[in-house]
Amino acid sequence: MSNPDPVSSSRARRHFQRGESYLAAGDAAAAAASFEAVLTEQPGHVPALLKLSALHLMAGRYTPAFELTLRATRQAIESPGIALQLIAQLVALGHTRLVIDICSQLPPAMWDSANSLATVAQQLSRIGASHLARPYALAAIERDPRHPPSLYMAANIEVHFGEVDAAADLLERSLALHPDLVASHWLLSRLRRPDPGKRIDRIDRALTRVAPGDDEAFLAYALHNELHDSGDYRRAWHAMERACRAKRRTLDYDPANDHELFSRLQEWSSSDLDSAAGSDDRALTPIFVVGMHRSGTTLVERILGGHSQIAAAGETYELPTQLRAASGRYTPAVVDAQIVAARSRLDLRAIGTNYLAGMRWRSRDRPFVTDKLPSNFLNVGFIAQALPHARIVHVHRDPIDVGLSNLRTLFTSACPYSYDQQEFVDYYRRYAGLMDHWRKLLPERILDVRYEDVVADPLAAARRMSAFCGLPFEPTMIDIERSSDPVATASSVLVRDGIRRDRSKLWSAYAEQMQPMVEAFGPT
Repeated sequence: MSNPDPVSSSRARRHFQRGESYLAAGDAAAAAASFEAVLTEQPGHVPALLKLSALHLMAGRYTPAFELTLRATRQAIESPGIALQLIAQLVALGHTRLVIDICSQLPPAMWDSANSLATVAQQLSRIGASHLARPYALAAIERDPRHPPSLYMAANIEVHFGEVDAAADLLERSLALHPDLVASHWLLSRLRRPDPGKRIDRIDRALTRVAPGDDEAFLAYALHNELHDSGDYRRAWHAMERACRAKRRTLDYDPANDHELFSRLQEWSSSDLDSAAGSDDRALTPIFVVGMHRSGTTLVERILGGHSQIAAAGETYELPTQLRAASGRYTPAVVDAQIVAARSRLDLRAIGTNYLAGMRWRSRDRPFVTDKLPSNFLNVGFIAQALPHARIVHVHRDPIDVGLSNLRTLFTSACPYSYDQQEFVDYYRRYAGLMDHWRKLLPERILDVRYEDVVADPLAAARRMSAFCGLPFEPTMIDIERSSDPVATASSVLVRDGIRRDRSKLWSAYAEQMQPMVEAFGPT
């Protein structure tokens, strides 16, 4: 290959610098034009390809974003920083197999710093590849034992594997170095460690120094968790209210958009389902575990994953990825009204085929694989059409218990309705109405599983679910505490205790404060 023309390289460099200046000023159109100019001079300029891809994604254009990133994967990667940008963009696009392929060519020893190693671990963790993420996280703290973000990332992954003592030690080390590392306070508060008094005092002090917004939410949730576990429910409620307010202020959430989405989904008809020709590949059968977040989906997946023929994949965004690819539209949500409105134009067979291809690395060569993204209840119509052999297990639970658990959980952007009681009530009612709609259309395709029944008689629940999946019942399915599979959900600590029967009616400790939900849902 000939060396690049120096004049062309100089022009490309100037265009790239202008593009970054425009980005910093918030002028996306001018930035895009500058990065396009870079590519005119140097079509294989990886940083420009990735910057332009990110701009397309921000504008909701999935197809050009993916094509540009795919071009970047074919070029020489000249620095760890560019490699990290490429991996991050592939994660955002949902192309997990490419992420794994790249990381397999760049093992921990090849990275330049603890920060790079921790970032790779974070990205692998985001796609559910905890087994692959762990060596990078451990290599990061070996490279620099005093790097707080690496200590936090390693602790986070140890929690996935149930190594709570190791995680707590790593978090304490990170806080000794960086007392205001808010994520470490929050994660440590979830580990249910004894003697919370000193941790409560430490969080209180950190809250006096924190700026409003996400950092405040992390610390206020940490304070709530510690106070709740110590039985100080009055102060715990006040801390949770502060956390919810802080997080809600950071979200651009308009319930009217949910109303439009649910209305579009309710238009799905039996003729839509009858007219679709989905994937005819039967080598792998997906089991979708759906419901509201915090309804017991992790417990149900854990039981299903205890079957010798079922691999538990956790929460994957494989179906939303295929809907984005098929529609050409990017949305950070699992689906939106525009994608639903375009459903008659989508290639449902391709969606199903590509979904199965994306799930194969997660299946570990087993014939069944779970996909436990709760909000896929929105995508039941697409599942039924694109994957006619898929099983759908719907988990439901006392709505007030679900409501409290939502209020108590710091999500990313997944559940923007979960920080206000009335917004939760409105969303829950729409969810319940949509599930009624799906049941009428698909009476044989959905198995309803009540969380309270699972914990009361797990053997009976496991037997029902096995039969629904067409598999022989295995009594060891309910021994969930014996599984070594990582768990990367908000239930990652609790599931290590096995099937607990003390998680119902937790809201009674906050009955007075939760009257809006109690009145909305009635006695339960």
